[in-house]
Amino acid sequence: MYEMEKRAQPFCFALEQTAAGHALCAMCDQTRFLEARRGEQVLRYRCHAGLTEFLVPVIRDGEVIALLQCGQVHDRAPSETEWRSARQSLVKAGINTGPLRKLFQKNRVLTPKRQEDLLDLLELIANRLAQADERRLRAEPGRVQAQLGRAVTFIEAHLAERLALSTIARAANVSARSLMRLFEREIGSSVVRFIMRRRVSRACDLLKHTDHTCSEIAFEAGFGSVQHFNRIFRRFEKMSPRRWRQHTRSCAPAGTQQAGSAAALSARSADCASSRQNVMDTLRDRSVEPGRRLYP
Repeated sequence: MYEMEKRAQPFCFALEQTAAGHALCAMCDQTRFLEARRGEQVLRYRCHAGLTEFLVPVIRDGEVIALLQCGQVHDRAPSETEWRSARQSLVKAGINTGPLRKLFQKNRVLTPKRQEDLLDLLELIANRLAQADERRLRAEPGRVQAQLGRAVTFIEAHLAERLALSTIARAANVSARSLMRLFEREIGSSVVRFIMRRRVSRACDLLKHTDHTCSEIAFEAGFGSVQHFNRIFRRFEKMSPRRWRQHTRSCAPAGTQQAGSAAALSARSADCASSRQNVMDTLRDRSVEPGRRLYP
């Protein structure tokens, strides 16, 4: 049974306030839910309005017991052509698209690279959920997964920005206290630790693949100051950002600077492995107090 719940994206929420929009969203979700359950694997797809969404199955003993859903994002800033395509689908259903156009244009953007990082996170969270209380997951169909999915998607999309616990909680449609309990219980990490690890992971990616200065990377990864960046980076990586960059590049095999698809694929595989390890460290760590601020 499909139950409408307030979503983080204003466009989707506004669309679901109409009877026709609600029916379209329900039909799209139910079709994809069945597809994800049958395939028992991660599903990334475009919804009827052209937004990218994700479904990650929670599998226990070979059975899909729940689905982790999130997304409702653009791959890039939406063009006029993409809006016309979405509008055509909505108009056919008898929906007044006038108020929806601006909301569609303002919808959250998550690049394909960032989507891959998000899917890595969601798969690890799904594995964690598979070990949770199955009775609770079945008794609250979609609720826990939806809340986690919205929170993680919001964090990943706004990692470079000033993040407050109340803002993340509002995006996930839960209270701040409930959000803290949710992360501790389902992920095994405080919200603070989760965010800091994701920022360090982002910084590592920039240190490795760009020539940006440490000062630039500090702000691009959301640390707010170089001093804070250096302190947190040392805590997680046991060395300074500058030394980490030198060490990583000095260890790179000969010929990695040459162009070619094989080299690019190898680099992407290494990045994915590093990202998964960083997330695993996050999911194992419980050392930060839940009440700490997310940003200095």
